[in-house]
Amino acid sequence: MSRSGVQFPPGAPANFFMTRRKKKKLPLQNVVQEYKDASPHEFWYEGVLMNFIYGLLQGSLISFIALRVDIVVLISYLMFYFFLGKIVNRPKYVTDLGKFIVFPVPTAIGAYIGYKLAPYITSIIS
Repeated sequence: MSRSGVQFPPGAPANFFMTRRKKKKLPLQNVVQEYKDASPHEFWYEGVLMNFIYGLLQGSLISFIALRVDIVVLISYLMFYFFLGKIVNRPKYVTDLGKFIVFPVPTAIGAYIGYKLAPYITSIIS
């Protein structure tokens, strides 16, 4: 038993609890390493571009519904659900880069741009 009252396992060194700790990588270091490990095609095309288009279709669909232009809503639904089939059937993101950057950021930007472009597209079509 040590002076602090903590009982060490038999045969353990005096600094047992200090040597068991492993240094954790910071989340930013993980993201940077995952970015370096990914190919440009995988990151920019399969990640950023696909998620941006997904957000764009989603944001414009909601705006078209609010504007009540039926033919544009139908076309938007068709485009969205055809693309959703592609998004759903791809591998799940398992890295921090995919979970925290590649999916949410381009999708949110695409949704916002779709929301802003929808009234202009509706005025052109109708």
